[in-house]
Amino acid sequence: MNPVIAQLVSAARKGDRESFSKLVSLHQNAAASISYGILGETHLAADAVQDAYLKSWQGLAKLREDERFSAWFMQIVRTSSLDLLRHRKRKAPESAPLDEDRDAHRAPGPVESLERRERSIQIRELIDELPPEYREVLLLKHDQGRSYRDIARLLGMTAKGVESRLFRARQTLASKLKRLDGDGQENR
Repeated sequence: MNPVIAQLVSAARKGDRESFSKLVSLHQNAAASISYGILGETHLAADAVQDAYLKSWQGLAKLREDERFSAWFMQIVRTSSLDLLRHRKRKAPESAPLDEDRDAHRAPGPVESLERRERSIQIRELIDELPPEYREVLLLKHDQGRSYRDIARLLGMTAKGVESRLFRARQTLASKLKRLDGDGQENR
């Protein structure tokens, strides 16, 4: 348990906004990764994380153990992200994610660079198609470089559960890549 987090939570409970701001800073990257893993879009993830910060500030009195703030907060992030995802699916079921516009503004490089970029976009599209729970663990492991134990703590799972989910996520992604590569070969 992190005693610094417990002290910050204790001070934040008493209305110390500066302490809460420090808590926000400590959890910012993990919260963004979890939310992005679920939503697949940066601006939506930012909205969900902002909502989670507000809910956690308002709900600090309900937190029983100060040391459990990180897991409690990450659960709020997940819930806010899933709520936004459900709301978005009801409102606009057909959407086109990805940052293709951002890549289109870059000056073209050598052929290899272009092929790598195209492959990266294809992989990002395939990751965005994965179920949220698979995207979530993939991004926490590979974008954030977090350990199984850390991911388990953040998501309220066992390390074995994280390992299993990550394995299934990688298998699903590999299968999608294989189909994509097979389709690409046939189209050439």
